[in-house]
Amino acid sequence: MEEDLPPNTPAFRNGYYWKMIIVTGGTGLVGGHLLLRLAESDQPVRVLIRPGGNPRKVLSVWKHYLQNPEDLLARFDWHDTDLLNRADLYEALEGADYIYHCAAKVSFDSRNKKAMWKTNVLATKMIVDYCIANTIRKLIYISSVAAVAKSMNGEEAEEKNGWPVNPKSIYAKTKTLAEHEIWRGIAEGLDAVIVNPSVILGPGNWDTGSARIVKEISKGLRFYTNGATGYVDVRDVADIILRLMKSNISGERYILNSANLAFRDLFERISRELNKRPPSVCISPFFTSLLCKAEWIVSRITGKEARMSRETRIAAHSQQSYSARKIQTEFDYTFRDIGTTIQHTVSCFLNQ
Repeated sequence: MEEDLPPNTPAFRNGYYWKMIIVTGGTGLVGGHLLLRLAESDQPVRVLIRPGGNPRKVLSVWKHYLQNPEDLLARFDWHDTDLLNRADLYEALEGADYIYHCAAKVSFDSRNKKAMWKTNVLATKMIVDYCIANTIRKLIYISSVAAVAKSMNGEEAEEKNGWPVNPKSIYAKTKTLAEHEIWRGIAEGLDAVIVNPSVILGPGNWDTGSARIVKEISKGLRFYTNGATGYVDVRDVADIILRLMKSNISGERYILNSANLAFRDLFERISRELNKRPPSVCISPFFTSLLCKAEWIVSRITGKEARMSRETRIAAHSQQSYSARKIQTEFDYTFRDIGTTIQHTVSCFLNQ
């Protein structure tokens, strides 16, 4: 009960008990944009970061929106938390009312299989266990379209497709198993919603994730593959999960996708914004197979993660599309035009 909380808890301000919000993965692309929105309210927000982690990592996102992003750091309760240590995690979640679970391990290197299993599946399981035992008001889980079964005959994948029977990557498998944990919680009475974003575009750390595409093209990327997938603006993801948290919706999953583009189309659009020559050489599956083997050898020698793995090679030549009709219809939501998203992202890159 809120009235039983001691006055020195972060949820107690000015003689009033506020609802406590927890954010995992707060220094990432989605988490960083979510925190910008949460900063607009007076509710206390506790951000869980790994032990030894630096809250300033989030400045790679905030600097594109704020004149003095460092000033916002004090707005949040940054809590060193080992998500894989049950006692540590539960201590960090104490007093929580609402949880945005954004943290995830993204890798396509088989050597990271165990780490992905622990971060994506085990940590989610423990969070769900805590939510059930402590009557958390609501949980929003940030999953991925990697956990959505693909459609046949070129049709757009929808939520009703369910989960992939045989996930093509370790990442897809762990995000699917994590969703199983969320649905287990829902079956036991937990109010929770899952969102499945496609590839998320937006300004952040230009050395990781989708933002790295902009950096690579700015350096004169010459090649592309014949694959295709969906894309969504990170600001749309933040807007939607905020609305879902405030809604009465529970026990649902939503694909978040603005547009489906061929890789060549995406690269050409980014190139135009950068005033760079677009990639012009389409590389074949045979070539990427050779590259994959070469990268494997280099990664074993250097210890660094391979830029091209068997899983990323498959994705490079896969043509997938996704439908966000469900969230658009139920929420009357209009996604940002993908051209506007690309312009915004590249502009932030050029102005950094």
